[in-house]
Amino acid sequence: MKLYKLILYIMEDIDLGKRILIINSSFRKKNTYNVLLQIGQLLKRNNFDFEVINLFDYKIENCLGCRKCVIDGECYLKDDMNYLMKKMIDSSGIILSSPIYVGTISGKLKTMVDRTCMWYHRPELAGKPTLFVATTDATGIKETKKCFENIAVEWGTQRAGFIARSSRNITSPVQERELSQFLKLLNEKKGYYKPSLIEINIFQVQKVLALKTNERDKLFWHDRGWLDKDYYYDCKMNLMKKIFSKAIFRLLYKKV
Repeated sequence: MKLYKLILYIMEDIDLGKRILIINSSFRKKNTYNVLLQIGQLLKRNNFDFEVINLFDYKIENCLGCRKCVIDGECYLKDDMNYLMKKMIDSSGIILSSPIYVGTISGKLKTMVDRTCMWYHRPELAGKPTLFVATTDATGIKETKKCFENIAVEWGTQRAGFIARSSRNITSPVQERELSQFLKLLNEKKGYYKPSLIEINIFQVQKVLALKTNERDKLFWHDRGWLDKDYYYDCKMNLMKKIFSKAIFRLLYKKV
């Protein structure tokens, strides 16, 4: 019996290594949800398992801005966020999706993202490929894409593409080429990724905050070996970006 449990445990670990977490933030299981299911089938074709989580099935309280999670390492609100955050940490890649409401992501998704504020200080998802999906009747695609990219930068995840559908092309099937960057990042080593200058700068801001403002953050960064890094991991970064990044760090370190 013990051997059987060990085998199951090993198999579960293997599955986790190839499992994509798909987060649906639409109340209706219609346009956004159907696009996600199409993506799921393409992931299966490429030997990835996936799980769709519908945010409206979970209790997610509004963030109160008390910073308890940042200071003490946990939120005192009793809801499903710990469960959802662990799901995200345990996945090998994340797909965030939203219908576009008033030119941006849904309120439900924004509430969830707000509750991950401690990940700005202790980026648990650093290096995880993240694909974004949005659907709209007409407008807001450009603004929503920017919102999604900002979330990725704050989390330290790898921006792995953006799939959008409007009323003009909502019936167009999702093509595998639309997932090409996501699939490549899932299959390649992290060093394949090319962080933008803003991603590199935010990394340095976070590092300075870890060194100067919170001992819990400092320990987290130390344990991951990030305190002497130009980025979370070795990746494609040209010399000018490295020089500028180090200059930003020195300037901020003196100011904070």
